[in-house]
Amino acid sequence: MKYKELLERYKNGSASEEEKLIIEQDMEKYEAIGEYLSDIMDEDFADLTELPEVEKNTDETIKLKKSVNKRLNKVVLTSVALMLSLVFIVFFIISPLVDSLYYNPSQVSVGKYDKDIDFDMKAIKELNMPGYTVGGVYVERKGFGAYEISYRYRNIFTDEDYRVSSKIKRGEIYATNQDSYDSIFMFWDIQRPNREKKYTDEKKERVLNHVKQLNPVSYVSAGITFENDLTMEELDNLESKYPEIQFMWAGIRTDLPDKEVMGLIGIQLLSSNEVHPDDGVEEKYRAFSLLKWLVNPVGSGNSDKPLKAQAYELHYKSLLQYVIDRKEAVDVIERRPWKNEFYQTALNYAEEHGVKTYGVLLFAEAKDLVKLIENEQIKLVEFNQALVSKRNIQ
Repeated sequence: MKYKELLERYKNGSASEEEKLIIEQDMEKYEAIGEYLSDIMDEDFADLTELPEVEKNTDETIKLKKSVNKRLNKVVLTSVALMLSLVFIVFFIISPLVDSLYYNPSQVSVGKYDKDIDFDMKAIKELNMPGYTVGGVYVERKGFGAYEISYRYRNIFTDEDYRVSSKIKRGEIYATNQDSYDSIFMFWDIQRPNREKKYTDEKKERVLNHVKQLNPVSYVSAGITFENDLTMEELDNLESKYPEIQFMWAGIRTDLPDKEVMGLIGIQLLSSNEVHPDDGVEEKYRAFSLLKWLVNPVGSGNSDKPLKAQAYELHYKSLLQYVIDRKEAVDVIERRPWKNEFYQTALNYAEEHGVKTYGVLLFAEAKDLVKLIENEQIKLVEFNQALVSKRNIQ
């Protein structure tokens, strides 16, 4: 079998354990060669080009010096040529070949000019991290399938930033400092739907009493779960009914209400959605950017639903289809082998049952939150955090 065929088998996962071992040992070898060459090339090059001084005493000495210098020059040029050839092969042929076998966060293939990881992080984190945005992704290529990356989380409620640095090496991510927030600490009754009603009623009452004791203008972050799922049109109506409340993120139903689910996902709503400047991704995923689609609502004339409700549905499906298509990125960034199948199941459920929300993350003054809880069919309220008041009051 040709080595190229062996590499292809390794890349598509059909290589045997023995074949995998051969490829991985070769990768380690060439990576070590690359590191060695990087360390010694400048030093050795300088040593080779420093010719010894010979005292000029006689004609014979001069002739001898010329002869020795000529030979040394040939040796130097030959050595330099060999070293440069080796450097070229290792760094410009072997290293890129290894890069191509694994997830490459610095590649530009999704959009027109932004790195793929910019889109990957936005989609994955929006689906899984309510109340946070991610940005400022920096990638430094180290060669042989290795990269150093850093990115920034922003807590939308407090406006605090968290910087995360990680290393990706041949399809695996190693965090040097952990994500500040990598799972949903709300909507526990959705993951465990068979809890007694008494439990949720008592918890709701405790939280409501606590909020009532706050200053009426205290600014609260809370998760609320509805008694019954809302369609995107009903969610749009609820947002319109309470314009003083910021509805930030909606959890989307991925299975029947009485089923336990492995994970919770959702979308940022209009109050918190950000525009991604690169337009290329919308060619395949129409509403990857919620705001951009609302500006140019391609296909909206085919539905009689309100435009914002259509946008929410299409945005959710666009994000899901994106992460399904980016399986390699999901494997590396999320490190949860079951998530790819979960995303596909979630999309299938949405296509069959529609896009519905079981609850939302919202920011509101205490008095407005009390009003919503008492006037709407709310199953559970989960208190996250409170500030003295809203920020940036005009």
